[in-house]
Amino acid sequence: MMDRDDEWAAEAAEEAADRERKKEAPPPMGHEEFLAWRSPRVVTGGPVRLDNPLWQWLVRTRHSGYGANAVMQGPSSSTAGPVWCFNRFGKSETTLPDGRIVHIAGEHEDYYDPDFYIYNDVVVIDRDGSIAINGYSRDLFPPTDFHSATLVGSTIFIIGCLGYQHQRMVGSTPVLRLDVGTMSIEPVATSGEAPGWIHRHAAELADDGKTIVVRGGELWLGGERTMQENIDAWALDTTTGAWTRLSAQDWQRWTMVRKDRKRNRLWDTRQEHWNHDHASLGLESYWRHAEAPDFDALDALYRVDPTAPPPEQGSDHNIFLATIDGITVRFKEDGWSVQAMVEGRLSDLRLDELKRATLATLEKLDAGEWEIEPS
Repeated sequence: MMDRDDEWAAEAAEEAADRERKKEAPPPMGHEEFLAWRSPRVVTGGPVRLDNPLWQWLVRTRHSGYGANAVMQGPSSSTAGPVWCFNRFGKSETTLPDGRIVHIAGEHEDYYDPDFYIYNDVVVIDRDGSIAINGYSRDLFPPTDFHSATLVGSTIFIIGCLGYQHQRMVGSTPVLRLDVGTMSIEPVATSGEAPGWIHRHAAELADDGKTIVVRGGELWLGGERTMQENIDAWALDTTTGAWTRLSAQDWQRWTMVRKDRKRNRLWDTRQEHWNHDHASLGLESYWRHAEAPDFDALDALYRVDPTAPPPEQGSDHNIFLATIDGITVRFKEDGWSVQAMVEGRLSDLRLDELKRATLATLEKLDAGEWEIEPS
């Protein structure tokens, strides 16, 4: 694991490499030719080769949609739609034994940005730098992001994705098979107990060379539910398509949300608390709520007993770990919810005390009512 200095050095090196990439001049082309290739293509069947100078330049430079449009002086994406680009999140990269790197799909920007788009293409970069861009129809290869890509022989198994909300199906786990020789894609018929609509997970090929083990990630449980962390492991037999559940953690978990489903104040309060503790820095306050921030409530959050030690910071800025009766309880905050997970089992009495105390403290912080989301 890299220490902080190594992380900073790696980030600085990547920023320098990115600046160097973007020095490459755009391909010589007229405005009409640019407009012809400006936007993502919808094709029939696949693979369909979509090689063109503009997209290959974008693969090499990693320009954002906005940046590419500015360089090429194209029309606003607010009216003309998103610009095709290779600056993506949730894209997988698989290195083949012959040195080719296979980049699968991914998304650009967030849903509210005019250049937001979830891709369903496969870009192959050869060792000599040559680029092949393959497109597919959406019924053959749906828009895919935050999936896993595992090489098994001459096939890459594409498991899971987040995708557009209209394409998600509760309980279903998309599995596709990409032939690295022909670049053809086909769905894999599966059976058994699958993880569900999973994304941001890890996948690893087992020692038997045929089983893919899936761990971590998040599960989509429907439009009215908060994303849920996947705490179990699952195995896919790539020869039969059979899913097997490898674990079933009997952990207590629940999600807390505002009753009005509006954005909560947790991040705002934590920022204001930090500014208060570092007043000597003269930082500007961004508190915009009618009530003053309740720092006492923030300090009491995630404690059943007032004398208990404060929760510790977890691996991420929004993760907090409390120890109750010797058991770790993990809380994950975001702007719309707080997810709680007991890494074991508390007694019914202590669990009820924890739920009531946490809801009461959240209501003080937010000056509004909270509830536990129905499961």
